[in-house]
Amino acid sequence: MIRKSPMMRISSVLATVLALSLAALQPIGAFEFKPYDVATVNAAIASGHPVVVHVFAPWCLQCRAQETILSRLSKDPSYDGIRFYRVDYDNQKEIVKALGTPRSTLIAFNGGAEVAKMSWGTSTASVLGVLDTVK
Repeated sequence: MIRKSPMMRISSVLATVLALSLAALQPIGAFEFKPYDVATVNAAIASGHPVVVHVFAPWCLQCRAQETILSRLSKDPSYDGIRFYRVDYDNQKEIVKALGTPRSTLIAFNGGAEVAKMSWGTSTASVLGVLDTVK
């Protein structure tokens, strides 16, 4: 059994405290997409909170481009109050059908109503055009 000297134990504790402190300084994303659940999303929309839904397929180039833009924007604290949900285009076909949208679509809701919808847009401006309606 290897025994640590008191100095090694103190060093170990200080290193842990330093690592945790540095982790706390890392920017926390303003938002994160949650899986689309009908009851959860309907409740969020009905509450009047701003909601953004992304119809996404991992193999879709436009979806990936939108995802890259959204990932970059996720660090912007001005989007803190928005709830974000992702529809899995391949595994949630009934939801896709109910929404009546193709893949690569962003839908924004505010005050209990749809306020913006964009399909296939892959520019930062097109994504911001949707997000800014619920900011």
